[in-house]
Amino acid sequence: MEVARLTATDAARAARVLGEARASVLDGRPSKSAPRPAIRESWGRVAHSGIDPDHDFRSDLLGRDEVERRRRTSRLRHVLPVLREGLLSLADTTQHIMMVADADARVLWREGSTAVLRKADGHGLGIGADWREETVGTNGVGTPLVSRRAVQVFSAEHFVRALHPWTCTGAPITDPRDGRLLGAVDISGPLETLHPSTLALVDSVAKLAEARLRDLHLTSLEQLRAVAAPVLARIDGRAVAVDRDGWTAAVTGMPYTGRVALPKSLSPGCCWLPALGLCTVDPLPAGWLIRPTADTAPAAVEGEEVQEFGVAGGELMGPGARAADDGDG
Repeated sequence: MEVARLTATDAARAARVLGEARASVLDGRPSKSAPRPAIRESWGRVAHSGIDPDHDFRSDLLGRDEVERRRRTSRLRHVLPVLREGLLSLADTTQHIMMVADADARVLWREGSTAVLRKADGHGLGIGADWREETVGTNGVGTPLVSRRAVQVFSAEHFVRALHPWTCTGAPITDPRDGRLLGAVDISGPLETLHPSTLALVDSVAKLAEARLRDLHLTSLEQLRAVAAPVLARIDGRAVAVDRDGWTAAVTGMPYTGRVALPKSLSPGCCWLPALGLCTVDPLPAGWLIRPTADTAPAAVEGEEVQEFGVAGGELMGPGARAADDGDG
């Protein structure tokens, strides 16, 4: 179905056609207009979640303290200026709002048209709202997070009827360091405001945000490398300088590895790291200096508390441990 072309000329007719297609699919009847593949796949997932397409809408809101905690720990906070610059002007002129959600599809930031913000509040779609597919059906936040690609959801393409007056366009944002999903950015508004170019714009801005995260990462490693270089030059032996997530800035006396798996509760002193054995750990600005010792047995160091972390099934095991791809940034 050429949704973009049809909506560009007659949004009301497009909504009716999509409504008929949705009704046919839900009733198991043949339809003259089949839903687009991305929408059909989403409907299939949502249908198995138990959501009532005509009555259900179960988005609860996180408390303010939890929202603030997620904001502080989200790497998306670093790219809000990029997202605002690329999308807020569109939101203001087309009566849309911009929403930024984390990987759990929880809305952490929301800006744009005051009138549309009030409408969103009326649907319970405020800050902290849950936009997962299994909660609110096919939508411009949860669906891109599942499919990991930009998606536009127009009117009756939303699985739940309560969202049919809306058009939503969202794209996922991933961590360029390791490909981990960070969240999604979405532009939403009344269905008659849909523009065919919105999908490409939102996708492009999401990619700009990822590029900004990559630049920030490389810059922070350069800064750490500048601090660590004179320290490493004085060390006779093996040592590695890493940032707080274990990404390597500089090494001496040992092969380079891109990342060292760190325990979540790492602190200065002695610890056992799977890749390096027994190590001494000293703080650096925005990172750590890690020096593997000659002995690998924790008992070889007397008078110091040793943090022990072993390996089981390829994952770090121990108090507060996390695998190498779980850093918050």
